[in-house]
Amino acid sequence: MAYRVTESLAWRHWVTPKIAKVQPVHRWYLFPHSFTAELVHALVDEWNLSEEDKILDPFVGAGTTLVAAKERGIACNGYDLSPLAVFASKTKVSGVGRRRLDAAWTALRSTLEPDEPVGVRRGYSELVKKALPEGRLREFDGIASRIDQVECGSSERDFFRLALLSVIPRFSYAVANGGWLRWISESTATEPVADAFRRRVEVMLSDVHERDADTDKWTASIGDVRSLPDDDAAYSAVITSPPYPNRHDYTRVFGIELMFQFLDWERVRELRYQSFHSHPESRPNRPSVEEYRPPATLEARIEGLEDVRIQRMLKGYFLDMFLCLRELARVCRDEARIGIVVGNARYDGAVIPVDEYTAELGEQAKLRCSEIRVVRWRGNSAQQMGKFGRVASRESIVLFEKHEHR
Repeated sequence: MAYRVTESLAWRHWVTPKIAKVQPVHRWYLFPHSFTAELVHALVDEWNLSEEDKILDPFVGAGTTLVAAKERGIACNGYDLSPLAVFASKTKVSGVGRRRLDAAWTALRSTLEPDEPVGVRRGYSELVKKALPEGRLREFDGIASRIDQVECGSSERDFFRLALLSVIPRFSYAVANGGWLRWISESTATEPVADAFRRRVEVMLSDVHERDADTDKWTASIGDVRSLPDDDAAYSAVITSPPYPNRHDYTRVFGIELMFQFLDWERVRELRYQSFHSHPESRPNRPSVEEYRPPATLEARIEGLEDVRIQRMLKGYFLDMFLCLRELARVCRDEARIGIVVGNARYDGAVIPVDEYTAELGEQAKLRCSEIRVVRWRGNSAQQMGKFGRVASRESIVLFEKHEHR
């Protein structure tokens, strides 16, 4: 089936997190493949959404759609399987007030002065101990314990916890390298953890004003896009981006943060298995599905791949994509608009047209693909380039509409 394909390369900076790194609230915590608030605002305007509408982001990530929707006064729910993603997103839209934060920060800051070293108070996984050696884990643990003890509300406490999580990569001996962690001999930071934490809190505080009203219009919760907890016809729009099928495992990329605050090693592994099938280690329990038909040319494109794990991953990825689209069709109202940011992939020289396959699967799920909007062209990896030549992969927004009587 042929789909309408357009180019909007002026949007290319909106599908990377670079702009968000300097934007208030958005900059508190970022994921490496986030899109920006500008993309959300552009779609809100294009679709003429108003405060009467409600947006869904079932891959909430670091909360870009939630925060951008809040900036426009439009209700929004976000879901994610990762407790780190849900925590960061909830903290950004919590509406925490500056006056109470200032009081809590005054109390907390006074406890950060150097004192007699004490042992680590909590139990941590071996990965965390290895990544934060030489007293650094003791410093992080000490600040975390002081945050637990400061007299303030849960929203203020979560604000400081997010600030602490955000400085971990600067001190870690395990750094994100694509979809994995790479071990280094020394970190880039030489200052005390408390100094970096103070500066981070001050930056975040500069983004906060008085407490917002009606913050329950913006929520983030643990949820699996393959089986959402919402009632039928709950949303008038969806703006989201699933993980790309690029082998990146975010339970590894954010393994230190996950195990520092949220999950033990065993539960991180369970999360890895249940995650969207964008990396080879995923092996999720899925809802039953009988009507799924794999994209027409998928089998021919992957049959020559050398790694059978990648074949299995790609088959699972598009099955998960169908389940995602089937759920979006269920929870969206009639005439709802849906925008899904995806990136095409390439393995052993074979191009995997994720955007076209997503359009095809949306049609299977009774949605109408109105457009594949190409917004960016990405270079392929050095390994692929050396072996198969330079072939750019497109990053696109696949746009759907829901019509009840299709």
